[in-house]
Amino acid sequence: MRHRLVRVALGFVLACVGLALPSPALAQPDLAGAWDGAWGKAADTLSVRMRFEESGGIWSGSFDSERLRVEGIPFTEVAFEPPQVVMRMVGDGTTMVFTGAIEGDSLRGTLEEEGETGWFAFGRTHVADPAVQQEEVRFRNGKVELAGTLLLPPGPGPHPAVVFMHGSGPEGRWASSYLARRVVEGGTAALIWDKRGVGESTGSWEAAGFEDQAGDVAAAVALLRSRPEIDGDRVGIHGHSQGGTIAPLAALRSNADFVIGSAASGLPMDDVEVYSIGNFIGIPSMSGEELALARAYVEALVDVAYHGAPRDSLDAIVERARGREWFFEPPAPDDSYWAFSRRIADYDPLVWWRQVDVPVLLVYGAGDERVPVEPSVEAITSALESSGHSASVRIFEGADHTFRVRLPGDEWPRTVTGYPEAVIDWLAGL
Repeated sequence: MRHRLVRVALGFVLACVGLALPSPALAQPDLAGAWDGAWGKAADTLSVRMRFEESGGIWSGSFDSERLRVEGIPFTEVAFEPPQVVMRMVGDGTTMVFTGAIEGDSLRGTLEEEGETGWFAFGRTHVADPAVQQEEVRFRNGKVELAGTLLLPPGPGPHPAVVFMHGSGPEGRWASSYLARRVVEGGTAALIWDKRGVGESTGSWEAAGFEDQAGDVAAAVALLRSRPEIDGDRVGIHGHSQGGTIAPLAALRSNADFVIGSAASGLPMDDVEVYSIGNFIGIPSMSGEELALARAYVEALVDVAYHGAPRDSLDAIVERARGREWFFEPPAPDDSYWAFSRRIADYDPLVWWRQVDVPVLLVYGAGDERVPVEPSVEAITSALESSGHSASVRIFEGADHTFRVRLPGDEWPRTVTGYPEAVIDWLAGL
């Protein structure tokens, strides 16, 4: 269920509850603005910047982390009753609870995640105006209006530009914000936007197929080519995960001038889903009867989802598997997972890669748990070579699907050495 997973780098929920009030003699604290500091667990410390603002009595916030390679990740909700702060962000798997309060220009307290405790400490900071120019933009693909942000390097241009495609699930523009900013700092303009039905964009990502998403990319490329600051002969696309898998189709629909396929699959969609779910539940570490049952469950689930097989066989395996440590309940019959899976089941990325005749960069983490790396690289490069073309390929040892690694003692992951420089350097060499 790869496209149903929320692909936030931290994969946790943030929530704060109250602390004792500080002295009444202190001035009324203010949460608005930027805060620099850190979260800490065990011997590990994670540098973080948080931003908060209030509009119409509603608070919102986000955080950045250079180490995690994220920027503008939104909190699901923020509540502020001076001096107490409450934050919540929904992600995968775990819940992290922050308990803290503002005193003067400090925001500090304790954190807890699944029984582990830690701390957080922040100070108010002034954030200088960035050199990167930003402009809110809107563009259309048929009846769907898409909202995004255009990031421009300093100077009048015209600049080369890259459109950032979405991965699976309800991704907003924030999902590509960090890499987009780094690319812009390297001299290439970038367009990031909210996926259909996310943020300020209309439509529904759950009801959209790959052709619809490719059409959205084509509209984004057309917008860039209409801008005087952009070199219309140097506009390409970057797609990660599902975006990388759709990238060759989107490149052809948009007449892109280059393609970056990040964790792009070169295999049939059902095979990738079996691989992804299998890793998600830990099949590589199983053996014997447990392994056989887990495999049967995954294969039955994918067979129903992608091939429309009767659900009876899946339900029978569910009854045998329920209660196992690795087991999860299949989506409800009316869940969009089933319709979406059938919609993309026949998509073959190699059909489109064989037609791509522009520069291509393929980037992978060798430990990718969502996309089979070696078979995908072999399939995509062979498809390109069949029509007389080739690709630059970078594979980062030890890195996962998001190009992150964990070193001994790490409570939080970190970006593998050399990424995103590999993307920035390749763009600079075009």
